[in-house]
Amino acid sequence: MQHTKNLINLGIINKDDKAVVGSRIIAEKFEKRHDQVLRDIENLMEGLHKIEDTHIDNYFIKSSYVHEQNNQRYKEYLLTRDGFSLLVMGFTGKKALEWKLKYIEAFNKMELFIREKLSSEWKETRIKGKLARRNETDIIMTDLIPLAISQGSKNAGKLYITYSKLVNDCVGIPAKSRDKATRRVLDVIYNLENLIEHVISEEVGKGTYYKDIYKICKTKCYQLAELCYLPQQRLIS
Repeated sequence: MQHTKNLINLGIINKDDKAVVGSRIIAEKFEKRHDQVLRDIENLMEGLHKIEDTHIDNYFIKSSYVHEQNNQRYKEYLLTRDGFSLLVMGFTGKKALEWKLKYIEAFNKMELFIREKLSSEWKETRIKGKLARRNETDIIMTDLIPLAISQGSKNAGKLYITYSKLVNDCVGIPAKSRDKATRRVLDVIYNLENLIEHVISEEVGKGTYYKDIYKICKTKCYQLAELCYLPQQRLIS
């Protein structure tokens, strides 16, 4: 998942479907004092205010952060691609140029992923996946949990979480991050949850021990995920 890590390390985030980066991160990467970066941004904002029909939020978005040591809240700004470009235009030197190139690439990637999430295809895939998950949940609740209880399980109610974690682990994404998953990952999740649903149905019918059902599902899910050749980039943001 190298590309995702690169985006995170550079501080590019998705805010209201815009790719932005914090002024503190920029100060750190370009080896500037944050107060100097804030002053440069506010000078740019003052200039932008004088230009007719210019929306400042297209460049700089007011924000704040809590300092780890004194728990006080301080000012910072979130910069869009255009705001970033205006700010770093005057940063010179070989190292500054290297960081500019890295950020151009990172903005390109984040904006591509945001466009993907906004697409009708992504939304349709997410809806399809939610239906598959509902079917999987139903069979866990109605078939697997009663079987597990009859076989002596003391934590049968947690089986839904166990299988949800299995699917996330197979595709390499954290818990509660499916709304940020790429369409490719969502497609694989859909297939994994269909697989789990059918394996549980079949094995419950045989009276298979509930822990063995999980082992069967785990083996088959990892085999399927491996055959899908998922790309390194798993999350949109």
